[in-house]
Amino acid sequence: MMKKVTKIFLTTIVLVAGIFVSIDPVIAENQVDIYFFYDDACSHCVEENEFLDQMEMEYDFLTVNRYEVLESDYNRELFSDVKEAFSRKSTLTPFLVIGGVALAGYSEQTEIDIVNLIERYHTESHVDVVGKIIAGEEIQPEDIEFLRFSPGDYVTLPLIGAVEIDSLSLFAAAMVIGFVDGFNPCAMWILLFLITMLLNMKNKVRRWLLGLTFILTSALVYFLIMVAWLNIGLTVSAVIWVRILIAIVAFTFGCYSIFKYIQSGNKSVGCEVTDAKQQSKIRIKLDKIVHERNLFIALGGIVLLAASVNLLELACSAGLPLLYTQILAYNQLPVSLYYIYILVYIFFFLLDDVIIFSIAMITLQVSGISNRYARLSHLIGGLIMVAIGVMLAFFPQLIMLR
Repeated sequence: MMKKVTKIFLTTIVLVAGIFVSIDPVIAENQVDIYFFYDDACSHCVEENEFLDQMEMEYDFLTVNRYEVLESDYNRELFSDVKEAFSRKSTLTPFLVIGGVALAGYSEQTEIDIVNLIERYHTESHVDVVGKIIAGEEIQPEDIEFLRFSPGDYVTLPLIGAVEIDSLSLFAAAMVIGFVDGFNPCAMWILLFLITMLLNMKNKVRRWLLGLTFILTSALVYFLIMVAWLNIGLTVSAVIWVRILIAIVAFTFGCYSIFKYIQSGNKSVGCEVTDAKQQSKIRIKLDKIVHERNLFIALGGIVLLAASVNLLELACSAGLPLLYTQILAYNQLPVSLYYIYILVYIFFFLLDDVIIFSIAMITLQVSGISNRYARLSHLIGGLIMVAIGVMLAFFPQLIMLR
């Protein structure tokens, strides 16, 4: 009898547990409002309007509020107030706002972003920014959101197709772009010449001090330049024509780098920024500095020469660090994180220099990067610039690599 009771009791527990496990948790459902600003003469506005009609039919909790910006003074003033709230004063139609996110322009990616936001806001609490503006309420900085993605969200890239956002990372971008940037020939020739001169020194400590001072000065100059570009990027990132201009420059230089890779064949890849005469002058200055008897004067000379050379040679690879700072500018990050990502970029940019210098100082032999890797830097760097140029022009949301 006792066994039967125990069996019935256990069975009851299993059945009750199964019932509770099978019940889905209750998810809060929110009304979602879209505010769409358009112009009847705008073809992209017409296309997006038709897409929003489909969305309204598909989602019964969705309301699309449409404002033809030329129809009335009220619509025009509201459009201006909304753009000011999102720091998009120069943005044209189509312009759409969901919650605290603003989407300018229209493309296949915009459709994906709209669907993701509708479904996210249906189950998540959010601030209706335009609703607050209409009600005359004050907009707080935390009300404005940059487009964020959830695990599993994806974006569509030309030729590649759907790519999961999870696979993208600012840290990974800093590693890859910085490492590729470090292989450019303009960043390498002066270091190899310095190493050659240092190997003739008998004083081991002096060798290491002069070489590491050169590398650390190069890092500091690069850091200051990238910070300056970042600050410019943070100021103009919302201006469409600036983004398009940077995209065009990136695409053009990327194509040129790919062309140089194809054109060079198996020939040696050299620096095109400084000619033989300029390089000869730099070598003479470096020779005097290295053989200066006073160590402190020599270190000061190395610092000045490294700073001037890096500024001069920056034109050889300005595209990659400039583009990475633009990527950072499109991400809403704490100030400290901006600097951390730039430092990660510079670390990987100088990694090959540090390795080559350390091996030379330990083995007392010069070993540089082979021409094969220098050529590959042109190809990979070019492909990166072309890809970022396309993203900046057509898929700025993809630049959000967090």
